Parts: sequence; structure tokens; C-alpha cells
Amino acid sequence: MQYRTVVGLLLLSIVSSNEALRLLVSFGAPSKSHSILGHGVVNRLLEAGHEVVHITSFPRKNPPPKLKEIDVSSIFEFFKTMSEQDDKFKLKNIIGQPNLGDSPFFAYFATYIHKQFLEHPNILKLLNDPNEKFDAVIVEWFFSEMLVGIPPLFECPLIWVSSTESHWQALRLMDEIPNPSYTADLFSSSRPPLDFWQRADGIWKIVKKLVLIDPIVTAYEMWMYSSVYPEIAAKRGVTLPPYSEAVYNASLMLVNSHPSIGGSIKLPQNVKNVGGYHIDTDVKPLPKDLQKLMDEAKHGVIYFSMGSNLKSQDMSDGMKNDLLKMFSTFKQQVIWKFEGDLQNVPANVHLVKWAPQPSILNHPNLKLFITHGGLLSTTESIHFGVPLVGIPVMADQHLNMKTIDSKGFGIAVTLSEDMTPELEEAINKVLLDPAYRTKAKELSRIYHDRPMVPGVELAYWVEHVVSTRGAPHLRSPALDLPFYKRFYFDLAACLAIVFVLLRKAVKYILKMRSKPQPKRKTN
Repeated sequence: MQYRTVVGLLLLSIVSSNEALRLLVSFGAPSKSHSILGHGVVNRLLEAGHEVVHITSFPRKNPPPKLKEIDVSSIFEFFKTMSEQDDKFKLKNIIGQPNLGDSPFFAYFATYIHKQFLEHPNILKLLNDPNEKFDAVIVEWFFSEMLVGIPPLFECPLIWVSSTESHWQALRLMDEIPNPSYTADLFSSSRPPLDFWQRADGIWKIVKKLVLIDPIVTAYEMWMYSSVYPEIAAKRGVTLPPYSEAVYNASLMLVNSHPSIGGSIKLPQNVKNVGGYHIDTDVKPLPKDLQKLMDEAKHGVIYFSMGSNLKSQDMSDGMKNDLLKMFSTFKQQVIWKFEGDLQNVPANVHLVKWAPQPSILNHPNLKLFITHGGLLSTTESIHFGVPLVGIPVMADQHLNMKTIDSKGFGIAVTLSEDMTPELEEAINKVLLDPAYRTKAKELSRIYHDRPMVPGVELAYWVEHVVSTRGAPHLRSPALDLPFYKRFYFDLAACLAIVFVLLRKAVKYILKMRSKPQPKRKTN
């Protein structure tokens, strides 16, 4: 691993010696976890010596010299206020509800985020500035194609970044929809091999999205595209492609995954796995109090976090008390990321409002990570070789934990008010059975066994797209075929016509043969 790190750094130094690029990076989703991925992209490009303009809801206090930030934090504040005022988004009220990611509401939510983004004064100022020039535009794909008009304004390639494992909704922009008979939907809790009903559910999810949801969303995105971009394009003196063309114009998609983390999915040439790129090579030291706690924990440490979007303080009082009672029975020290205060906290439980997660996972005395199953958390657990117990809540968390369960380095527990007995059993099983830690270490070795470390690979592919003027050699030919040709509808129509003509010909011949022949006169 040290060898590969050295090689990566050498490659990075070679890359940095080339001409620096000026890149626009947009991660406008109002989510802390998504911003971590955005900052990760920016950090890797800065390390490669490039100049970056970063659109973000979480600007830094002291950005480095080659970084300019476009602050759209008002979008985050708007959605934060809205979620805090609506109790249905609190953890205690999500229990037992259908997966939010698979609902029409989520499609509306993603569309509305991008509408807010395009109407933000700081974004409009950037797009209308004739002095702004970029070599490439790197955009997080967050269930919307509303931002495809930005790269044509700057006459440069588009690079998507998918913050989740590869899935059909994103891959359809780069190639074709993967076969749902052996590819799990992102918002399902099924993992291949799929049985009959799971395959039926997979094809239904695709049909529902394409037939019932997409027509409405696409119509609105086309309206936004024609409302915002043409006027700016005219000012900049550039030609804007139609929306239907711009949607499929991306040169590359960088995916925050790896086969060791997710599944082995068939990918086109212009889709690259770079999962783990957001993790810094040099892990920051722990704060002194946590360092002391973890160093001196005689029986090790359990770390519990429900991520950056879900809050443990939004659990019901009964669930909080049950968890505290359960944790008190363990001989390990427990670090619980908890956003508020609790009464009657056991001596072995330590509440922290903020937790430096990579630094905790990197500590050799950590025995177990209890997580909500978000992709950043599961990626970091594999990076550091730590076994998991997961409590998935929404979106891709169910699929992530199903994968971890099937790979054998963690156990998924169903979120419920009375989950404590099941959770306690899972924790004890992972702590006492060395097979889970062994599997975590094995997958960690596979994860790290790459030609380049993911951050260096990310910078390499960005530079490759720019140097090859959009990497047209990587483009899938499937994107240039109309729907009827891709699925052989023209051939089917031709065969149908031939069949009908042959049938008519046979019927005609049989009819002619069945007619009585006229009698010939004989002398």
C-alpha cells in the first residue's frame, strides 16, 4: 500500500508539472455528505496543480490561493429550515415509511434544488461573466440534468460525478440502461442474484420512473433550460445545443464506488470508478481527548454515527434510553455522535457533537463501527478495514448494507422502535466472531489494490478529457442510435412486414390451388 501511495504521489508530481487547467466544480446539493465529496474533488485537483472554481453550499474559511469559491449556502439554509420545521423528516418519524428515494417527492425535491441553484444570484453572476473561462465543467449528478447547459456556455467538456454506486438512472446518460435482471436498483434492498419478484420489481421501478415521473420532470427541465441558458449564450456569443442533445453530451462520469464496496457492474469506457477519492492520504490526528480515550480503552472502542444528514437527537426518547441501556452492558468504550445532550449517560458512553470519522476509523483500537449505511461511511470502513453493523434508513443505505451483509464484513439491522435486541445481537456477533474483521481486512486489501490511488486517478481522467478535447473515443455508440434502432424495432417491423407478405402469398397460392380446374374438351 505504501508503494502504491509513493507511485501515486510521483504520478501526481508529473501531472502537476503539466500546464495547469482551470476547472469549474459544482456540488450544489444542500447536504454535508455531498459537500465532502465535492471538497474531495477540489482537493485532488488542487494537489494536481490546477486552478479550481468551486460552487458549494459549504465554503471554506480560508481557501487556498488556487481556489475560488462560489457561495450558495443560502440554498442549504433554506432546506435546513424547511426540514427542521417539518417533523416528518425527523428520524423517529421515518421508521416504517417507504424508501423516500423511490418516491415522486424525491424527484420533485431534486428538481427544485436545481431550480434554486440556477436562479441563485451568485450562479447567474458567474455564468454571465464574459471573463470566466474553463477547460472543463465537473458537476455532481444528483438525479437531475438541469445543469447540462453550463458546459456549452464555456465551450468545454462536461464531466459528471456520481455520488452513489453505479446505477441505471445515471448510466443511461453515458450508455444504455443496464439489464435489471442482474443489476439492482439503487433504492431497492435486493442484491443479485435476484429472484422472480425482485426482477419484476426492478423492471417496474424503471418503467415507473421513465413513464410516470420522467415526462413531467423532463418537460420542466426543458422549460428551465430554454428559460435560463439561451439569453446567457447569446451574450457570450456561443451556440447552445438543444436540451435533448446536451443531456447526452457528457465526456466522462466519475463514480464514487469500487467493486470492493459495491457490485461488479458492467460499465462503458467513459465511466470510471474512483471510490474513496475524498479520503486524504494523511489522516489528521485525533483531538487529544479522543486520542486519550481510544488509546486507554482496555477492551477497545465502538463508534456510533447516523451520518451528517440524520440526527441521533431526532430519535424518540424511548429509543435513546434503550440504546443507552444497551451500550452500558458492553465492556467497550462507546463514542456516539450525538447532536444534543442526554441525561443519565453511562460511564462508558461518550457523546460528541462532531466526530472526525476517518481519524476514529484509522485508530487500531476501534473494534466496530455502527452506521446508517451511507456510502461515505461504508467506503471509509473498507478503506480502514473496520467491520460494521448498519441501521439503514433511506435512499441507497438499504442497498449499501445489503451489499455489506452479503460480502460478510457487517450485519444489517432493521430500523424500528424496538430494534435494540436485534442490534445488541448483531453487535455481539461482529465483536466475537473474528470472521467479520478478517473479511473487512481482506476487502480493504482489494480496495487498495489499484494501479493508481483514486484521487490521482480522478485528476488523471479529468486531464485526459481536456487533452483529448472531450474524449470522443470513449463515447458509447449506443448514444448515437435512436431508440427504435437500439432495440431493433426497425428489424422487428421489417420481419413483421415480411411475415405478413409471406402469409398473404401462401394464402393466395393455396387459394389458387384449391380452385376447381376448368374441364378441357376432348375430341
